[in-house]
Amino acid sequence: MTIEYSIKHRDPVTLIGYNGNGSVQFNVTGYNREYLEVKVRRESSWRDDHQNAQWKIDLEVPRWGRDTETEPCNIKVAKYMRSAMAEAIIEMEAIQKQIPLMEKEFARGQAERKAEEDRKAAEKQAKIDADKPVGYKLAKTICDEMVKQARDTKEDSQEIVFKTRGDHREMSMRCIYTFTGLTLFNIGYGRVSRKDAVQKLSDAWLASVDTGDIKDSIPDARLAGFMMGGKN
Repeated sequence: MTIEYSIKHRDPVTLIGYNGNGSVQFNVTGYNREYLEVKVRRESSWRDDHQNAQWKIDLEVPRWGRDTETEPCNIKVAKYMRSAMAEAIIEMEAIQKQIPLMEKEFARGQAERKAEEDRKAAEKQAKIDADKPVGYKLAKTICDEMVKQARDTKEDSQEIVFKTRGDHREMSMRCIYTFTGLTLFNIGYGRVSRKDAVQKLSDAWLASVDTGDIKDSIPDARLAGFMMGGKN
């Protein structure tokens, strides 16, 4: 006897509620790598912050995965699909009755996700706070020296390298001298304003700054920071 369909995957109602989405998938004989699927999702507008959300329960039918080797007869496959859809509708009705439970589980999930986000944010901030910043005064001094170097040589300044506080992402910065005599800043491959260049360097991790050939004027960023009073 031919197996008309089988359930490939079913998310528990509690899991659907917790995540705000889930599905039940049916293998239908005559289709391959595509399923008859009950899709459940909690929809809300970003404006109302989940206050007026609704649970949507939809049924999606396979379209492109027809497998004629498994079952060449379209009539039989249509009958198999009809049988699978009948059970899928029963699944949809059962899920609809569990909306209050799903809403309760979603609230629990949101609380736990928020707690995890807060934990990660606090952990990230602690790492940032542990890294002393360059500070505005020293950052401006370094950027001014880069501009001076570019203007004196009429070429791009030497590249400096620094890392962000906390996650220690490395960045490189140079002052570009244009054929019109302008001096412009690049961080990596992106153009930034002088103000943004100073701000980015100001927020960088002091211990990571390598000023390259600018050391002729600023021997070491940490030493320079100390010589400038320790507070930038």
